[in-house]
Amino acid sequence: MKKNIGIIILLALLFPPAARSQDNRPLTKDDIEGRWTEYKRIEGDVERQIGEYADTYIFRENMVFHKGEASEGIILFNIAGRYTIEGDSIVISYRNYIEKNASKQEAKKLILKVLSRSGDEMLVQVADYDYEYKMILKK
Repeated sequence: MKKNIGIIILLALLFPPAARSQDNRPLTKDDIEGRWTEYKRIEGDVERQIGEYADTYIFRENMVFHKGEASEGIILFNIAGRYTIEGDSIVISYRNYIEKNASKQEAKKLILKVLSRSGDEMLVQVADYDYEYKMILKK
């Protein structure tokens, strides 16, 4: 019995899940290009499943970013800007076009630190000014 447990532990250490080994790769534009929707938000100890009105994040191949808020079956893309990849983080400079004089406002910064990624899912730490939380995005 102890021998079997030892073999299982050894195999688990030698062959980690593909998601864990994929995390070691540097973050690239190909990893994040596309349309992502917010699946779950984690604030402290509270996990909230995002339902029907999930936010949509679009990372285009030309480094342009759009964020849309869903409401009653319509997605309103009110935030637009540009993004860069810095290490394991996606740094977004954006303007909120719902606010008055959006073209005159100073660009705001949103940082998504990628904590893990596997296939079509990313766990990110979001830093938006003084507000921080974790979020799971799905493609």
